[in-house]
Amino acid sequence: MKKLLYFFIVLAIVALYLYTCSIHVDTDEVGVKVIYFNPFGKTGVVSKTYNTGYHFFLPPFTGFTKVKKTEQKLEMIATHKKGDKWIGNDLKLKTSGGNDVWVDLIVTWKINPAKAYLCVANVGENISKIQNTIIKPITRSVLRFYLGQLTSEEFYEAKKRENAVKKAKESLNKKLENSGLEITDILLKDYRFNSRYQKAIEERKIYEQKALEYVALTKAAQEDANRKKFEAQAKANKEIEKAKGIYQQSKLKGDAILYAAKKNAEALFALKKAEAEALMELNRALSGPGGINLVADRLIKSLKGKKIIIVPVSDNGTVSFVDVNSLLKNLVASKVVNHIEKKEENKTKKGERKK
Repeated sequence: MKKLLYFFIVLAIVALYLYTCSIHVDTDEVGVKVIYFNPFGKTGVVSKTYNTGYHFFLPPFTGFTKVKKTEQKLEMIATHKKGDKWIGNDLKLKTSGGNDVWVDLIVTWKINPAKAYLCVANVGENISKIQNTIIKPITRSVLRFYLGQLTSEEFYEAKKRENAVKKAKESLNKKLENSGLEITDILLKDYRFNSRYQKAIEERKIYEQKALEYVALTKAAQEDANRKKFEAQAKANKEIEKAKGIYQQSKLKGDAILYAAKKNAEALFALKKAEAEALMELNRALSGPGGINLVADRLIKSLKGKKIIIVPVSDNGTVSFVDVNSLLKNLVASKVVNHIEKKEENKTKKGERKK
C-alpha cells in the first residue's frame, strides 16, 4: 500500500515537473530558449525563435522567455508650456546655422520576430528597458545628426525634413540590426525655434509669400496679355479671311454682271443692227415708185380727224390763221399729182421710142 502511495506521489511530482517544462506562446509573442547547463555543447541563447504554440524545456538546465513582437510607441514630445519654454521629452538640436530648434517626434519600433534571440542575448527581454536603454538614446542621437544638417530655412520645407527623417530611419535600422530591433516609422509632429527667431522667420516667410504672389500676378498678367494678343491675331485673321471671301464673292459677282452686260450689249447690238438694216430696207422701199404713195397715204391717215392751226403774229400785232391740215393735204396732193405727171411722161417717152 505504501509502495503504491509512493508511486502516485512520484507520478504527481513528475507530472508537475513536466507541466512546468511546458510553456505556451501567444499570437502577439515570440519565444526564446536559453541553455544554462549543457555538458555536451554550448550554453546561452539558442539562435532560434519559437512561434505561437506549446514548447518544452528542461529547467533548471534550460530556460524559456517570451517577448512581445507587436509595435511599440516612443513619444518624444513637449507636454506643456511654461512661460516661453516647452517642457517635456521633445528633442532639442541645433540647425547647421547654429539656431536652436525643438522637435516633437513619435517613434514606432518592434522586436524583429525572426531575430528575437539577438534582442534577448544582446539587450534583454523587458520592453521598457529596451526602449529606455536602446531605442530612445540611439534614436535621439541619429535624429540630431541628420536633422541638424538642415538650415533653419530648410526646416520649413516639408520635403527636406522628410528626406532627413528617412535617412535617419535607414541609419537606425542598420545600427539596430544586430540587436534584433527594427524602427518601423518616425513621425515628426512639430518643430519650434526660439521666439525671436521664429518671429523673424515668419515675417520673412510672409514677405517671400508676397513676392511669390507678385510673381504669380505678373506671370498671370503676361499670360493674359499673350492670350489677348493671340485672340486679337485670331480675330484679325478671321476678318482677313472674311474680307478675302467677300472679295472673291464680289469678284465672281462682278464677273457675272460683266458677262451678263456683255451678252446684253451683244444682243442689243444685234437688235439695233437688225433694226438699222430693217430701216435701210424700209428707206430703200420708200424711195421706190410706190414709196411716196405709201408715205402720203400714211400721212393722210395720221392727220385724219386732227385740227392743226398755226397762229403767226406780225410785228404790228396782226394775227393770221393758217389751216395746217388743208395745207398738208394740198402739199400731199401736189406731190401725188407731180408723181402721176412724171409717171405719164415716162410712159409717153417709152411709147415714142417704140415707134
